Amino acid sequence: MQTDDHMSLCQIPGAGMDRVSLLWRLRRRARRGAFCMALFCMSMAVLYTLCAENSVPVTDAIFGVRARTRAQPRAHAIVKVLRGVGAAKTIYVDPQKLPGVIPGDPQKPIPVLSSFNYTMESSHKNYHFRSKEKQTHGLLSWFLGRPLRHALETILGGRRRADVFGAKGDAEFFGPHGALGEIWDDEMSSTMLGKRLRKVVQNYQAMNKYGVQLSDSKFAARRHKLSGPELLCQFKEMVQVITLTPEMKPFAGFPWASQLPPRPLTLELGPFKTCAVVSSAGSLRNSGLGKEIDAHDAVLRFNCAPTVGFEKDVGSKTTVRFINSQVMASEDHHFLSSSLYSTGVLVAWDPAPYSSDLNEWYNKTDYPIFKQYQRYRRLHPQQLFYILHPIVEWQLWRRVQDNMAEPIQKNPPSSGLLGTVLMMSLCDVVHVYEFLPSRRKTELCHYYQRFTDAACTLGAYHPLLYEKNLVKRMNQGPDRDIYTHGRVRLPGFKTELQWPL
Repeated sequence: MQTDDHMSLCQIPGAGMDRVSLLWRLRRRARRGAFCMALFCMSMAVLYTLCAENSVPVTDAIFGVRARTRAQPRAHAIVKVLRGVGAAKTIYVDPQKLPGVIPGDPQKPIPVLSSFNYTMESSHKNYHFRSKEKQTHGLLSWFLGRPLRHALETILGGRRRADVFGAKGDAEFFGPHGALGEIWDDEMSSTMLGKRLRKVVQNYQAMNKYGVQLSDSKFAARRHKLSGPELLCQFKEMVQVITLTPEMKPFAGFPWASQLPPRPLTLELGPFKTCAVVSSAGSLRNSGLGKEIDAHDAVLRFNCAPTVGFEKDVGSKTTVRFINSQVMASEDHHFLSSSLYSTGVLVAWDPAPYSSDLNEWYNKTDYPIFKQYQRYRRLHPQQLFYILHPIVEWQLWRRVQDNMAEPIQKNPPSSGLLGTVLMMSLCDVVHVYEFLPSRRKTELCHYYQRFTDAACTLGAYHPLLYEKNLVKRMNQGPDRDIYTHGRVRLPGFKTELQWPL
C-alpha cells in the first residue's frame, strides 16, 4: 500500500500533464518567436541601410514612404525637446531662441535638415566645440561586413559619418588639403561627388516633380563658357525679380488680394548702396564678421536663422528675411507668433510648376503659403510682406542650367541664390557671406546648430553645386576675400559693370 501510495503521489494527473506540456510548448514557441523577431529586425536593418544609402525611391517602393538616410532627421523631432518633464502638452518656445530650421518636406526627402536634439542652452555651452577625431574601428569591425556593421550601428543607435566622398571620407573635400584647395573651384561637377550624394542628385534629376521641359540634345551643342561680365549681363537681361500684386490673376478675384502689397518689392525698397546677404553656413562660426555685416545699408537673412547669441559672428541687423513656405506652414516654427519674423521685410517663396502658371500653382502649392500669408497679414497688417512670383525661380534655374555642361537637378534654385539675386535688384553692391566656403569651411551645416552633412555645402535637392560655380565666376572681389572672409562681391543690376583688371 505504501508503495502504491508513493507511486500515486509521484504520478501527475492527466490534466496536470497537459498543462505542463502546454507550458513547455509555449516557452519553446516564445524562444523561437524571439529568435525570429531578432533575425527579422536584423534583416530589415540591413535592407534599410542598403536602400537608404543608395536609393530613396527603392525604399519608397518597399516601405510605402520615403525613407530617410541618417543625414535626414525628422523636423518634428523638435517636439521632443519642447515637451516638459512628464508633460504631454507641447511648450511654446520662440524660434529666435532655438537653433533654427532648414527647409525640407517629409514627403520629399532633402538631405539637409535641422537636428533638433539639443537646446539652445547646450548649443551656447558648445559654441566653440571642436570637431571630433575620426573614430577607429575595433578588431571586431574587421570581421564584420560593412552592411552588417551599419545594421548594428543602426540598431544600437550609433551614428557614423556620412560617406559622401568615397572611402576616405569628407576630409578629402573639407580638409586643409581637400579638393577645394583655398577657394571654390568653378569647375565643380557631379563627377567629383561621392557615391551617396551622387545617387541622391541622380534621383532628384529623375523625379522631375515640377514638369521641367528640357531637351538633352541641348547639351550636345553647348555654347562657350561665359565670362563673369557676360554672366552678369545675362542675369540682368533674363532674370527679373517680380512679386505678386493685387491685380494679378487669379488673385484679383479673391477678397484677400487687398492684403498683397500694391507695388512690387523693387519699387518699394531701396535703392541701397551696400547690402549683405548672410548665409546660414556653419563656417560663420568664429568668423567675427558681425560688425562688418551690420555696417551695410541692408542685410538679408534666411528662414529661421537667429541673431540672438550670435551677434559677434553674424551681426544683429535684419532688413529683409527671405523664407520658404515650409517655415510658414510648420507649427514647429511658430511663424504666426514668433518675434523672429516681425523684424524687417518678409519675402516668401514656394516651389511652383516649371510653366509658372499662377492658376496651377495656386491649386497645387508645396505648402499652404497663401493660407499662412493671410493669417499673418491679419496679425501684422502694417509689416511689408511679399510673395515671390514663381517665374523668378525658373528664370534663374534656366540661367544656371544654360551655363552648365551637364544636366542639373530639376528643382528650383536654393534660397541662397534667390535671395542674392533679389538683393542685386535692390543694391549697388552686394556682399554675400559664406555662400562660397572660406578657410573655415566645415561639414557643420549651420552656425546655429550642431548637425553635419557635406550636402549642406554641395546641395542635393537644390542645384547648389552649380549655383556656387556661377557665383564664383561672377565675383568681382579678390579670391583672397573668399578665403579669409567667405565674402563674394557682386554688382547690383542697376550698376554699371566695372570689372577688375
